[in-house]
Amino acid sequence: MIAGKLATDLKHTPTGIHVASGSRLQETADLFAAKHGGRGIAGYEALINDPDVDAVYISLPNGLHAEWSIKAMEAGKDVLCEKPIARNATEAETMFAAAERTGQLLVEAFMYRRLPAVQKLIEMIRGGALGQVKLIRSNFSFAREALEGDARYQPAQAGGGLMDVGCYCVNLTRAIMGSEPTDTACFAHLHKLGVDDYAAGVLRFGDKTLATFTCGMTVENDWTTYIAGDAGEIAINDPWLGDGTFTLTKGGETQTIEAKTDTPVYALEAEAFAAAVNGAAPWITREDTLGNMRVLDQLREQAGVPVPV
Repeated sequence: MIAGKLATDLKHTPTGIHVASGSRLQETADLFAAKHGGRGIAGYEALINDPDVDAVYISLPNGLHAEWSIKAMEAGKDVLCEKPIARNATEAETMFAAAERTGQLLVEAFMYRRLPAVQKLIEMIRGGALGQVKLIRSNFSFAREALEGDARYQPAQAGGGLMDVGCYCVNLTRAIMGSEPTDTACFAHLHKLGVDDYAAGVLRFGDKTLATFTCGMTVENDWTTYIAGDAGEIAINDPWLGDGTFTLTKGGETQTIEAKTDTPVYALEAEAFAAAVNGAAPWITREDTLGNMRVLDQLREQAGVPVPV
């Protein structure tokens, strides 16, 4: 599904060319290629060794991210890897060690961080628009049938709501604060298939800022994120896909801030990745990715959710 979204949006970039798609079966590779363009290739090994391919986007289940990111980099390809980048922080460190060893680029695909509205929101808050940030509330969930064949419900693939969508809440909160939490706590509901299907957590940043989040795969929930300080509040209805607006309330007055773009979000991500390949600083840094993974490891352990090793 996500691969299809990126392939669709890639058509809206000035530099991205969809050369090929790899799948375990030739039939499914050809079906994807027929819909999105490029060639269908049977087998991931054949794809990463294709001389026409410069970079690889990895949208496989979480448990396969490290293996195929490393193999792709060893084959001379730059890698854009879906979030969360790995099953745990140690695995992520191994991936970045491979990037350093091979000289290839590795970036975690948090596409929402390329949205101008999200960037503007972070810039304003760090610039003091809300004064001292005291409370952050973030939510990301969806309701979908639980299937054993869905990697989101497979413990060995590091499935679960915390990893699938909670990772966004943690990432946004850390980005707003520009630092790592000093304390965390988390509670989760464990599905009969062995993963957390919904969870709630708290992050504390020093002695002044508290952040809460909820996430899940079997629950409908409002996605609005609120950031409240001693000088005002910002609310953004959907920071993950967004309409390019958010509201700022100060002194009893509310104004709408606009930072819109006509470029689809996955195209923004693809353009930023291409820029990073050409030497620009990645929008999601190695330090950001590793910090996020360490928090996710800690939250899962606190919630009694298995962390694959």
